[in-house]
Amino acid sequence: MFPLAKPKLLPRYANIPYTPLAEHPNPRQRVWKHVYKISSVLFVVAAVITTICLLHNPKLEHLQQPSVPIPVIPDEFRVVGLVFYGRRSRVEILNCYLKQNLKSNGGLLDEVVFLARTDDVGDLAFLDQLVDETPGYSKNDLRDKNSRASRVTYGQAWEVVERGVMYIKIDDDIMFIEKNAIASLIATKEHLLISTNTINSPRLAWLHSHLGAIHPFLPELSPPPPPSPFQPFSSPSSSPPKLNWRPSTLPLWSGNPLTYTLPKHPSPPRTPNNRWLPLPAPYNASLAGTPISLVDYEGGSKEGVRNWAVAAQEHYSFLRNLEDEKLEVYGGDAAAFGRGDGRGGRQERLWDMQGTRIQVNMIAIWGDDVLDHGPVDADDEYFFTVELVGRLGRGAVVDLNAIAVHFAFRHQRKGMEGTDLLGRYKALAEEGGCGR
Repeated sequence: MFPLAKPKLLPRYANIPYTPLAEHPNPRQRVWKHVYKISSVLFVVAAVITTICLLHNPKLEHLQQPSVPIPVIPDEFRVVGLVFYGRRSRVEILNCYLKQNLKSNGGLLDEVVFLARTDDVGDLAFLDQLVDETPGYSKNDLRDKNSRASRVTYGQAWEVVERGVMYIKIDDDIMFIEKNAIASLIATKEHLLISTNTINSPRLAWLHSHLGAIHPFLPELSPPPPPSPFQPFSSPSSSPPKLNWRPSTLPLWSGNPLTYTLPKHPSPPRTPNNRWLPLPAPYNASLAGTPISLVDYEGGSKEGVRNWAVAAQEHYSFLRNLEDEKLEVYGGDAAAFGRGDGRGGRQERLWDMQGTRIQVNMIAIWGDDVLDHGPVDADDEYFFTVELVGRLGRGAVVDLNAIAVHFAFRHQRKGMEGTDLLGRYKALAEEGGCGR
């Protein structure tokens, strides 16, 4: 508003000092001014009372400071990879990434310990050979704790940890570890548990689909080409034929999405090396009718654990994002993947699970926390991500900058082994020494 101009006064009023109207609030303005002051005081009092109530509410203990002190983090500590081993066909791929991350090769892992949870003679012989020929590898034979290693629970397997060591627990069917993932996990070391941003993890599948990281793929309608006679595919334990991992080499899906309906739980492929193909335009702009539309978050996404078609779509989407060099689409900071101007440095990006369960396919955790608050239950996943989080008040978080790929859960294996994805991940690992 423009300032009020001083009026010209008549001579008889010239000696009376002039005061603008704004300095003479009317009675209604004076009332509202007092109401505002009183309400401000009441708001402060209410805030104090609410805070006191929250801090003394036993149902909200997870909002308080930890009931036990956070362990003192040493300036220098050992980092050990802890691989829950069971299958040669998976570790043939994982092995490349483990070697890449050993300190002797410029990585951050002081050692990789394989926990053998299998009684298969062939798989154990492969592991023995791998350990013998690789400095920095060692094996812990869990059969010492039980006559059959396959009967050793996940909780019992954790008894091997030591104090003062940060463990990077890795399932044997991790198919890809982004080159900066372990460094990112270690940098987030103050939390109780840090999970990688895992492809094919139920709740994260929901998150990834809402971030735009999942693309529309559907299974090929015609039979796939037969495997090369020089590289036979006889069983899930043998290595599938080598192929180009890049989805850009795939043909477009040939069906009509308007008339095609994929069963909610499709049967596993009857032949090996089945492919999933990208949808053509204009149907490539929507995820409707594709398996990923079945996953949710609040229910823990049973479909994300049991449905192999959901996993297949996630894997092909990841390979496309990797080929396009757009891993930040999974919620991480572009600078963490070598993109952007880099002026602000790498920005930490965490997804707090807030006491909800998350899969522990690849996590970082302190040996002290395992030993101080064990024994670990047979369901180590629930123990770490729900029970301990609630008991200690320390969080389990997902490091969105640390990308890793998990192949399949138990209910997904048969369907996934009928795809060509193991071959694609093997080709990726072999290209240039673990890919990009």
